Amino acid sequence: MPLALLAGACATVAPKIEPPQVSLESVRLLRIVDGNKAEISLGLRLFNPNATALAVNALDYEITLDGRPAARGRTVRAETLPPNGEARVELSGRVDTSVVATAMMALGAQLPVAYVLKGTVTAQDWPPLPFSRKGEIAISKFDSGVGSRGR
Repeated sequence: MPLALLAGACATVAPKIEPPQVSLESVRLLRIVDGNKAEISLGLRLFNPNATALAVNALDYEITLDGRPAARGRTVRAETLPPNGEARVELSGRVDTSVVATAMMALGAQLPVAYVLKGTVTAQDWPPLPFSRKGEIAISKFDSGVGSRGR
């Protein structure tokens, strides 16, 4: 009888879930507003390393560009991440123009811009899953064409 109880207990153990891997794919400067703020769009790539799909309910994020706080927020617009698959998420926010100026100087010198991206992904049926990523975004992924496309 004790063996049967152990077998039943093992069957109810929930599988371990790994947080999605999140990386910054693009930065787009949309426009300058209010004289000292810039509106930017961030493109993120989310990769699900799990064997099960993750239905993303929300993504809370905080990003720094070149060591300066750039944007933070929450999005509820995200696709379900397929098992061992990926999706893109577009975010927008406002940053101080000094962040943009620093990034533009790095771009002018043809240097990649360092970033830190951290936050949590809230997926259906799971507790919040934290993520953190440091990296550099190549100048080819940083679009500084203010006003080149309307919103």
